[in-house]
Amino acid sequence: MRTVRILINHYPEHASYIVDAAFDARENRVNAIVVAAMQAEPAVTYSVVDIAIQRYPDLCDAIVESAIQTEPAYIDDIISIALKREPGQADIIIRKAVASHPDFTESVLRTAAKEAPNSILSSITESIKALPDTATALVSVLKDFFVGTDKEKQNYSLNKEEWRLLTLEAKQSGVSRKELEWLVNEGYLEKETLAKIFDEKLN
Repeated sequence: MRTVRILINHYPEHASYIVDAAFDARENRVNAIVVAAMQAEPAVTYSVVDIAIQRYPDLCDAIVESAIQTEPAYIDDIISIALKREPGQADIIIRKAVASHPDFTESVLRTAAKEAPNSILSSITESIKALPDTATALVSVLKDFFVGTDKEKQNYSLNKEEWRLLTLEAKQSGVSRKELEWLVNEGYLEKETLAKIFDEKLN
């Protein structure tokens, strides 16, 4: 780790090659190598995370988590490259990002909308399940994100069943009916569906 830091301090333009060589030497220390590289020179975050996920796609979620914890200011770059490399892991990538730094949720969603727009709702649903204490905040961010111009709305695949399931998860995590009424006002959910979710137990 010390060698990685020293080399990247002196040759940041060769960070990808240095990290790649370090992976060859210590494949059991992938996360530690990523962290060491980013600590040495935060500006190499994108290229370091890129090469790490490219080589070890099965470790994508762990790499994302370590990278965000190390340099939260680069969360957009980290999420962007992770979603480009592993779009099939969008749910867990976004959930890890939200769990690591809830304050960056809106920024994470905007990055996700560019790279994996069809995974936004399922990602938020999974985040609400995993982080019930932040459910109200997540729903608030979701409202700010989706209640925009018609042009913005047309960029996303919205499905009323997905909205119903998300609303059900939000309710079970303690979000009030009042805080979810915007879904009806915006046409994402039927009034009767919202009433049923709060008046009856649905499976």
